[in-house]
Amino acid sequence: MNRKQFLRCTVGALAAGAAWPALAAYPEKPVMLVVPYPPGGMGSTFGNIVSESLSPKLGENVVVDYKAGANGALGAAYVAKAQPDGYTLLMAVNSTMAINPHLYSKLPFDPIRDFAAVSMIFTNANVLVVNASSPVRSVKDLIAYAKANPGKVNYGSAGNGSTPHLSGEMFRQLTSAPVVHVPYKGSGPAIADLLGGQIDFLFVDTSVLPQVRSGKLRALAVTGRTRPGAAPELRTMEEEGVKGFVVDTWYSICAPAGTPPEAVKRLNAEIAKMLADPAVRQRMRDVGVDPAEDTSAAYLQKTIQADSARWKKFIQSTDIRLD
Repeated sequence: MNRKQFLRCTVGALAAGAAWPALAAYPEKPVMLVVPYPPGGMGSTFGNIVSESLSPKLGENVVVDYKAGANGALGAAYVAKAQPDGYTLLMAVNSTMAINPHLYSKLPFDPIRDFAAVSMIFTNANVLVVNASSPVRSVKDLIAYAKANPGKVNYGSAGNGSTPHLSGEMFRQLTSAPVVHVPYKGSGPAIADLLGGQIDFLFVDTSVLPQVRSGKLRALAVTGRTRPGAAPELRTMEEEGVKGFVVDTWYSICAPAGTPPEAVKRLNAEIAKMLADPAVRQRMRDVGVDPAEDTSAAYLQKTIQADSARWKKFIQSTDIRLD
């Protein structure tokens, strides 16, 4: 080996040695997980599961920070503009990443350009529920009741642009049922009014299942492609005869664009281990969500793009615009 070759090998070895500790060291401090919604509901469920299950695997605490506002846009914008060092992450939901861009003419972030996909965590669907005292006992009953009382049957949602709202619009579009939307600031007030008889039905996430099991509410169907693992007795909207009715909600983790690949890979690897843990999977099923089967960053990126195209087409077929 001549002197030039020796120096080249030495420099290469030193460079490799310098890079290796940086990869091995991440993370060296707590990681912030931004949930872009108020505490409560699936945002808190997601935050608690990820924080408690992922922290031991990373060797540093995953700290949940709630930054609510503008249907998830404020928290997402905060993460998009954060230092891309792997220490600020976003609970990325399809409403934020794939729906909002088609509801708002301007957003302070671009869901494709401004984020690096890390991993899918779990999926969820909405449940169509009525008050237990309602004469409506099936989806067909609800359609017939709405058509017999045009403009008098109201449905609630967690807010304008939420997947429960879009579920109601899809119901109206696919069944021609003349129902009226009543938006709320969150699912809690909507459920309270359904229990009180102020609205006729509601699309809401699976956090409503305890009220169904206690007999206060009656579940008619779920909006997902398949029946939920937590309630396999609930038929899908398609099984109930409303063809083409599919509304899934997915929950994932994204980081700011430009986050070092080694940080993304470490996060992805540990999340995959977390989701392979039978105890974690059971915990998810117990709260009505289904653990992700494909945790690759590529799958999440593909899902964001496909969902965005699907919701763009649907929203353009309606008159829904939020600005």
